[in-house]
Amino acid sequence: MNRDLLCVFVLTALLLVAGCSQSEPPEVEVAEPVVAPPTSTTLTLSAEQLMSLDWDGRRLGRPAVIDQRAVEGGVEFDIHFPSNLRAARSIDYTSSGSGGRGALVGLNVGSYETFALKITLLSVTGLSKPDLPQEVVVGALIGPAGDGRLSVYEPLSLGFASGRTTGVATTAMATQRIRLIGIHAHMANPEVWDAEGSVLRLRVEPVAADAGTLAPPPPTEERKPRRQKAKTSDYTPTFGPGSTKAW
Repeated sequence: MNRDLLCVFVLTALLLVAGCSQSEPPEVEVAEPVVAPPTSTTLTLSAEQLMSLDWDGRRLGRPAVIDQRAVEGGVEFDIHFPSNLRAARSIDYTSSGSGGRGALVGLNVGSYETFALKITLLSVTGLSKPDLPQEVVVGALIGPAGDGRLSVYEPLSLGFASGRTTGVATTAMATQRIRLIGIHAHMANPEVWDAEGSVLRLRVEPVAADAGTLAPPPPTEERKPRRQKAKTSDYTPTFGPGSTKAW
């Protein structure tokens, strides 16, 4: 009899264990999100981003951008070279952490290998004849360079001869976050430039549509002005003798 009871007890326990194991929900495998690779390894700047460039160092006697305006497909820059002396031959015009609004500073560019801009020589002091001797070296400038230098560009030479007015300036880069980004320009043959000053006009455009443009920085929360505490009066009222008023 005891053996029969033992068998019934063991069988009941086995059935309970089996029932519990069947009631446990099956484990669900969670798939890791797939990160899409960048569609291009070439970085460029949109016309709007080119318009955000605003820093040239602000040094007296150095070249300066005196006007910039959006045109179809890009931006035109008017650069004043005050003379053809050594200190007045070269300019970096950027969005920079050193000055200006720094609109593009700090953006992540770690997925890109090159920085490219299409640059066209339009005129020097209003002239654009094919026989003009002035030449200019331009570049797509970015920093840091990745090798310890503050910035880097690869030179592109432009002139007024046929086939030399337009080119794509492409700079290899190894930068995670932007310290500065923009354009470089300097006189290639300063001896033929006007010693009294010249105005160089360049048109800068983004390269082909498959190149990547910078994502805008995340919006920052607007700080609300602190609420000022209400001023309390220093005046302490006094009441005449026998007054029953309470303050």
